[in-house]
Amino acid sequence: MTLENTSSKVFKTPIISLFQRPNFLGILKSYFYIILSSSNLLRLALRMRLKDKCNLPKGNSALENLHRSLERVRNKSIKEYPHYDYGSGYNYQSFEELNLSGFRSTEKRISALNLNQMLQGKKVLDIGSNMGCILFSVRDSIQSGLGVEINEFLVEQSDLISSYLNSNKKLKFICTPFENLNKNLYSFDVILSLANHSTYDGNTKQSLDSYFSKIYELLADDGQLIFESHPPEIEPHDNLKKTSDTIKKYFSATKIEVKGLDSFLDKNRTYYICKKIN
Repeated sequence: MTLENTSSKVFKTPIISLFQRPNFLGILKSYFYIILSSSNLLRLALRMRLKDKCNLPKGNSALENLHRSLERVRNKSIKEYPHYDYGSGYNYQSFEELNLSGFRSTEKRISALNLNQMLQGKKVLDIGSNMGCILFSVRDSIQSGLGVEINEFLVEQSDLISSYLNSNKKLKFICTPFENLNKNLYSFDVILSLANHSTYDGNTKQSLDSYFSKIYELLADDGQLIFESHPPEIEPHDNLKKTSDTIKKYFSATKIEVKGLDSFLDKNRTYYICKKIN
């Protein structure tokens, strides 16, 4: 599996219903695209959807209803969202607790970064929260969490999951560009910037300097930034150096070695733990 350009301009993501009844046509359509599609990511997304459908626990009507609701939102997004779909019609992030597969394992990322321990009792901001799986997975550890995401359909999925988990009092998800967050309204102990300082879909409007300056303003005096780069195919060495140089204008940055992340989208990324320069 390799990284590839999989924007909607290259291939059309099919609308498929697998979690409705009857679903024979959905399954048949999935196999059709798995066999004939020229997109590796689309084929992988469809295989994950089939696996999740087959492994959905029997008799858990609430979880079945959640999967149906999430599928309706995903299919609406395929029709209406005009930008790049990081999940190719399914999920970019996994959330095994709810039988949701994804291109990137949330569980492995949290374990590799030791997030449950690092975020214990903290007020956390997740920039580009996608469908919220990072925050959901650490909800028992943190004091509170805010997810900021510009894709309204991912925020809608986050809200559905949050309602199912009854985590609405601790977690909040808003559809807004990160640069629009008001520094006078928010202050965080930890900010997660997991490959969101620039975006493949081109929807990031701010410069690197304004991005990390904004993070600096939103962090408490003793706060921390946890930074993840893009893979080298998207952020080559010269670009990464520019990013790290900008980070070091505002933070003391310690590069950390992260083990156990070996999927095609996780390999060879760079990680920093950053503290504010006061």
